[in-house]
Amino acid sequence: MELNDTKISFKKPKGKSHLDKDFLEELKHKIWSTRGSRFQAADRLNAKNKYSLLSTSFLSAYLIIFGLLSVYDLYNTSEVSDNIIPFTITSLSIFLLIFTLFENSKNYTKRAIDYHNCALELARLYNELQCFKSYNADCLKEDRKSFSMDIQNRYQSILEQYDNHLQIDNKIFKLQHLDYYDHIKWHNVVYIRMSYFIQTYFWYIVSIFTPAIFLVYILLKLN
Repeated sequence: MELNDTKISFKKPKGKSHLDKDFLEELKHKIWSTRGSRFQAADRLNAKNKYSLLSTSFLSAYLIIFGLLSVYDLYNTSEVSDNIIPFTITSLSIFLLIFTLFENSKNYTKRAIDYHNCALELARLYNELQCFKSYNADCLKEDRKSFSMDIQNRYQSILEQYDNHLQIDNKIFKLQHLDYYDHIKWHNVVYIRMSYFIQTYFWYIVSIFTPAIFLVYILLKLN
């Protein structure tokens, strides 16, 4: 029985076309996407640091405000228990202590700087690779191989010096380049945006507004 040789082709979605090209092109894509993800990670941590400081400031202010409610009797004792204000102040104090210790341990500022520096190093590597591809298109195969291995080793060395970014950073980076990753659907965009919001902002917003709602409730009971 005679078998016909058939060439099998796998069609890849846009954004994965680099996998059909040579090693240098694949390496270029990895450096480009990692660089973008590291810049995004730095932005995310800077945002978390900003909202962390904001939350701490608001919680400290709430402690003072609830204390003033008790000092000046600015609540209706017939509607609100006498113990509720001291309990709230104590609870906020404990929460603020735990929150501050936890947030300080995250060291957002230093990690953001590290991610930014990593992205800058990758950017220099990417530019060097681009320059080589532009001006050494006709170089010998061995020279091309040697350059590729050198870039790969330096790329790996840079990654080993820094913590890895989160998956959400890479997903947000892809949303910023939908012309390249056009296989991402609208529902993926919604899910990624919601995940980013929850991971970056949600709990800070809860910590800022929950005591405010309780404060408004107490003040409304004055009438």
